[in-house]
Amino acid sequence: MPEMNYMRKLSRWTLLDAADAGQLLVITCQFCNATHCYTPRDILQLRDNMSLDRLVSKFRCERCNRRDYMHLHVHHPNSQDFGKLVVRRLVKVKTVKVPVWEDTTL
Repeated sequence: MPEMNYMRKLSRWTLLDAADAGQLLVITCQFCNATHCYTPRDILQLRDNMSLDRLVSKFRCERCNRRDYMHLHVHHPNSQDFGKLVVRRLVKVKTVKVPVWEDTTL
């Protein structure tokens, strides 16, 4: 029996499902090969619960500033990963006040 397409699996898997299963989200830019691991609980503080195949389009590479080469896969950490795997954690969220101007005539 052929294995199911990986992107089809991601379309049924949400951020809450990945967080409850204790999984990590590994996001890789396939253009410049930059890779970062995130916890789903940290991303849930920034976004609503959504399927993982739609989540990858919300990321942009910090190195090359491209969005179309991003790839996501789900990683379940094992005992060998603890103490060695680097995970990006959300420390705080900064909001920036930007003035909005409008030109009117007197």
